[in-house]
Amino acid sequence: MNKRIIAKTAKIKNSKIKASYIKIDHGATLEGVEIQAKKIIIKKNANLTKCKIFSEGSLEIGENATIKENSIINSFLGVKIGDRTLIDRNVTIGGMQSEQSEFVIGDDSVILYSSYLNNTRKITIGNRVGIGGYCLIFTHSSWPNVLDGNPYKFAPVIIEDDVWLPWNVTVFPDITIGKNVTIGGCSLVNKNIPGNTFAAGIPIRVISKKKKISSSKKNDIVLEILKDFNNYLSNYLEYKTSIKIQKNSCSIVADNLRLIYTNDFSELKPNDTIVAFKIPVKLKNEHEWIEFDSLSAHTSSEISKKLLFFLKRYGIKIPID
Repeated sequence: MNKRIIAKTAKIKNSKIKASYIKIDHGATLEGVEIQAKKIIIKKNANLTKCKIFSEGSLEIGENATIKENSIINSFLGVKIGDRTLIDRNVTIGGMQSEQSEFVIGDDSVILYSSYLNNTRKITIGNRVGIGGYCLIFTHSSWPNVLDGNPYKFAPVIIEDDVWLPWNVTVFPDITIGKNVTIGGCSLVNKNIPGNTFAAGIPIRVISKKKKISSSKKNDIVLEILKDFNNYLSNYLEYKTSIKIQKNSCSIVADNLRLIYTNDFSELKPNDTIVAFKIPVKLKNEHEWIEFDSLSAHTSSEISKKLLFFLKRYGIKIPID
C-alpha cells in the first residue's frame, strides 16, 4: 500500500516523485525534480532543484542538504545523503549498475561541479569530505574482452572523514583513503592512502605526515582570520567596524555587537559574543558563543552568523544552530 507523508510547509513544484513510501519533512523544497525509489525520505529544509534520482532501494536526503541543477544519481541498492551536504551542478553518480551499486555520503560534505562517480560497486564517503570539481571516482575498470588477457577490476571505494580531494583527482577501484587526508590536485589515486597524510602525484605517493600545530600557531591563525573577517565586513559588506588586536585576543565591534576572541575571560561585557577554543560551561549559559575545539556554536546575531559562514573559507565548518 502506498503511503505519502508530506509536510504542509514542503514546497513541491513541477516534480515527479514515485515510491511506495514517501516522507517529505517541513521546509523541504523540490523544484523540477524526478525521483523514483522504493522508499523516499527527504528531511527538513532539504533543497533539490532540477535533478534526477533513481534507485530500486531507499533514498534518504538529510536536513539542509542541497542537490543542484542537472545532477543525476542512479544507485540500485540505495542512496543516503547526510545533513548539510551539497551535491553541486552537473554531478553524475551512476554508470553501469549492479546488485552491489550503492552510494552513501555523510554530513557536511560536498561534491563540486561536474564530478563523475561510478558506483558499479558501493561508494562510501564520510563526514566533512570535500570533492572538488571534475573529480573521477571509479568502482569498476573493464572494457576490452577479459578473455583476451585484458585487465578488469570491480571493487568499492571508501573515503573516510575529513578528506579533501581538490579538482581533477582520479580514484581507481578498491581504494580506501584514510581520515584527514589531503590529496594534491590532478593526482591519480591507485593505492590506499593512510590517514593524516598529504599525498599527490601520477601515480600518487605520500608526501608527508600531517603534524599537529602548536597552540601559539593556532592563536596566530585565528588572529589572522579575524583581521581578514573585519576587512570583509567593512570593505565588502560595508559595515562600520572597529577592531582591536592584541597578542592573544581580538575584539571586533559591528552592528552594536562585540565579538571577542580571548582565552582570558576576565574582561567580558554582558552582551559579548565569545569566540574561543574552549569556553567554560558557566559562560556558555550567560553569553552567545563560538567554540573552535568542539566546532560548535550557540549564537543568533547576523554578525556571528556571517563569521561562521566566513570561517568556511579556512575549512572551519561550524554548524549554525
